[in-house]
Amino acid sequence: MPISGLRSEAYNGYAYLAPVPIMGTPQEMEARMGEMIHITGELGATVLDDWRKIFEPQVLAECDEMLTYDFGRASVKEGAQFAAGIHDRLTKFWDIHMRVNIPPMNAVFGLEEFLGMLAGPDAVPQSRLMLQGFDNKSVEMGRALWEFSRWVREDESFASLVTSATVVDGKVTVGTHVRTAGFMQHWQAFLDTWGWRSNRFLEVGWPSWRDDHTTPLMQLNSFVAKPDSEDPYRAHREQAADRDRLVAEMEARVPAGMVPQFRGMLAIAQQYIPIAEDHNFTIDQKSTTVIRETLRRFGGKLATEGILEQGDDVFFLTLDEIRGLADGTGATGLRDLPRGRRADQARQEQMKPPPVLGTPPPADMPPDPLVSKFFGLAMDPQWHGRTLKGMDCSAGIVVGTAKVLLSLDDAWKLEPGDIMVCRSTMPAWTPLFGVAGGIVADAGGPLSHCAIVAREYRIPCVAGTQVATHEIRDGMRLRVDGTAGTVELLD
Repeated sequence: MPISGLRSEAYNGYAYLAPVPIMGTPQEMEARMGEMIHITGELGATVLDDWRKIFEPQVLAECDEMLTYDFGRASVKEGAQFAAGIHDRLTKFWDIHMRVNIPPMNAVFGLEEFLGMLAGPDAVPQSRLMLQGFDNKSVEMGRALWEFSRWVREDESFASLVTSATVVDGKVTVGTHVRTAGFMQHWQAFLDTWGWRSNRFLEVGWPSWRDDHTTPLMQLNSFVAKPDSEDPYRAHREQAADRDRLVAEMEARVPAGMVPQFRGMLAIAQQYIPIAEDHNFTIDQKSTTVIRETLRRFGGKLATEGILEQGDDVFFLTLDEIRGLADGTGATGLRDLPRGRRADQARQEQMKPPPVLGTPPPADMPPDPLVSKFFGLAMDPQWHGRTLKGMDCSAGIVVGTAKVLLSLDDAWKLEPGDIMVCRSTMPAWTPLFGVAGGIVADAGGPLSHCAIVAREYRIPCVAGTQVATHEIRDGMRLRVDGTAGTVELLD
């Protein structure tokens, strides 16, 4: 790709990311682009199969190793060596992450450019609908919630108990009923499979769904409220049928001599959504939660040895400090550090960080599709009177009441038909798309998670607004036009 890597820095606890562009002569850049296209085709042809048969099993095997490590029998030095080694595991996971994501993403970029040139600009949004209707982890979790909710709804009195259930010390508490024991068995099985998620992205210090059942219970109850007519199986079949119809129509618009190229690019691009959702669950979500579980057990060891005041203080240590424990030089003075760092974090969480740091690239610089179509960072916030301009990510128009969700901890506010206003979304947010009437996001472009899922649920989505969560408040009436990429404040 025309970047040498991604530069990341942290300021006051906030992480900033920037692609580092490669600049060269036109001939050098053309040669690099040719090489990228070749590698995309070579790796992309089997990328989904490679993920399922080779890479995902590798990640899961390493997760099992972390979960089964016995800190109780290890010395502090041995435990610290194992904990510090998690950094190398993360490097391996994220090498796999890029290896499986970039080829189908590049194919999507290429497909859009190819069809836009041959069939006109209206073919670009249509090309995104040709990627939908394939099974993936988010679809599977939605089906699991649906089946669970149908079982709950079989008994009206029990459904009432579940929807009024509370969470005490992180665990669900359901009233006495003949179905309660069966519910708890079903609930634990759901968490054993799908509870490896957190309400905050890549935060090992934040509780997982297995630690705090509030979010999955809320999502189950949103499904319990749905009528049988909202069957996700049928919706998925309809999406697949629409996809196949659009593919046939688009093929008829492409010149006959270009059809083989169209089919080849489409075959690679159609692996993008399954890869995007599946890798996210296993690498971004599950491995993060497994690392949390592992470090928490290590923290318990340190607390038992008197090195830390409490086990969760381990999340306020740096990697270098853990390495100091691993080489036997760093135990002194660690006990008091986490207290001050907790206070720093609480103060920093109240800040309003600038969305961008540094000098923006020149206006005439060609757009980077990774920045614009995935991260949705290609434009400055644009207001036209009472209308905020973003990126058109899922077609349609909806009017509704805004609910600002800065994290999944705020999801309780969302009621059917509300406009969900958020910074961005990840697969753990997927069930909320079945509740919201439309989506407005600060970040994300047409190939981001919120755009993909909004199209799957057929609700309007405008992303890449940069400032929606700062400018919009709960209760505002919004008109969201996902076709034009605009959000109008009605009152």
